[in-house]
Amino acid sequence: MIPILETFLSIQGEGYYAGQSSYFIRTQGCDIGCHWCDEPTSWEIDKRKNTSSSKLLEEIKNTNTKIVIFTGGEPLMHNLTDVSRAISNAGYKLHLETSGGYPLTGKWDWITLSPKKIKPPLSDSK
Repeated sequence: MIPILETFLSIQGEGYYAGQSSYFIRTQGCDIGCHWCDEPTSWEIDKRKNTSSSKLLEEIKNTNTKIVIFTGGEPLMHNLTDVSRAISNAGYKLHLETSGGYPLTGKWDWITLSPKKIKPPLSDSK
């Protein structure tokens, strides 16, 4: 079970796959807090909205797309091995949008990395 904020069919609006029909799975939970985040409401987790791999796959099969994108929040706060395997085995291409702040789990065909900008340490110049 994975905490999901929302799922929706849309067009990928950025990057290499811009313009492609894609099914988005927006996970809940993020402790990275990127200032450019397009969905900060996804940062909190409401465990009452957990969704199973089989339910997600059932929803995806009702679309005409072959691309599934996990986004967030930060998807890698959750172990995505089982859900990604189930979706991949059903013939879909899996994309991941992540900050890179957590270990990689799951099977992915494309990964978009949006790292948090970190303020460099002050120098000791005199």
